[in-house]
Amino acid sequence: MRFYCCLMLLLATAMIARAQREPCLTGADSPGCGITIAMNPPLSTSDNILSVPNEITIDVPMRIHAAKIALLSGPAGTGTADLFKTVAEVRSYKKVGGNTRFKIQVKDCPGTDNAFDVNIYSPRLPYPLVINVQPFQCKQGAAK
Repeated sequence: MRFYCCLMLLLATAMIARAQREPCLTGADSPGCGITIAMNPPLSTSDNILSVPNEITIDVPMRIHAAKIALLSGPAGTGTADLFKTVAEVRSYKKVGGNTRFKIQVKDCPGTDNAFDVNIYSPRLPYPLVINVQPFQCKQGAAK
């Protein structure tokens, strides 16, 4: 019985140590994490204008085991996290190389909001990874 208890304790310690080595836990937007976000059409570089309709592509390394992506919108600034609301969620993905690729369609401007959060949910992580896309101005374009 002691052997099994020691074995379980050793296994738990190894799993915790492995999770702590995940580079995304220090910052989902860090280069070591490997998460990329692309917009089509892209944000205008000079004045951060988001044209809608827009397709947002999120590539997440397979080691993270992403199960769901949620796109939230809210006001830019500090202390506004509780004001963000879900714009879209997606669970389906394609495997592309060593990544899982999620695509989200943004069809309308999210009201007066001027910031996006991309939440990445994984059963292997205790909380969602959050990437901020802010600030931006939204412009409704012609339908594609």
